[in-house]
Amino acid sequence: MARVEIAGDESGDFSFSGKAGGSRYFIVTTVTMVENLIEHQLLNLRRELMRSGAGLGNGFHAYNDSPAVRSAVLREIAASGLRIDSTIIPKSRVGADLRRSNLRLWQFTWLMHLQRVVPRVARRDDDLMVVAASIRTQMRAGAVDTALREIVGQVRAQRSIAHIVNANADMAVQAADYCGWAIQRKWERGDFRAHGAIRHLIRSEEVLFER
Repeated sequence: MARVEIAGDESGDFSFSGKAGGSRYFIVTTVTMVENLIEHQLLNLRRELMRSGAGLGNGFHAYNDSPAVRSAVLREIAASGLRIDSTIIPKSRVGADLRRSNLRLWQFTWLMHLQRVVPRVARRDDDLMVVAASIRTQMRAGAVDTALREIVGQVRAQRSIAHIVNANADMAVQAADYCGWAIQRKWERGDFRAHGAIRHLIRSEEVLFER
């Protein structure tokens, strides 16, 4: 029996307007850990960066961090042995049913993702915890938390628990943010630089609605 933790975050926005600046993809990316060492590694890195005088915000966040901090975090993740999985939805192919509300698209993507990933990472007698970053949209925090618990219960009814957390307070979710950012850069911009740093850890990049 092991303690398996899946931490995840989303990349992309919920807009279907097609206007400049909007994302073309909605992406869920998770990192999977056994006995969760990445939190200690990133906390130690944060302390070292603080000693060096690097400018840091509240927690690591790939979009906001400086190039030097990004490079340091990606190196730490690359050496961590994490498993990275991503589910990618081209928003141009999303039907009307999923466009009706942000929560419906969020639920669908997370359900498809966890249905695929959980059986690959957690055995029947393992204790599974899924944590996801809180999101700043029109969705109520309580609704998102309930939705994640229902999804995890649907995928794996026994020995599992789920939580929505503040990314600034959870290093594993910050690692997922970085991995999702690297994968999003590849898909949205054709920029493979960050993706290349962690490519050896990426076990899946599943594109939905390909046909």
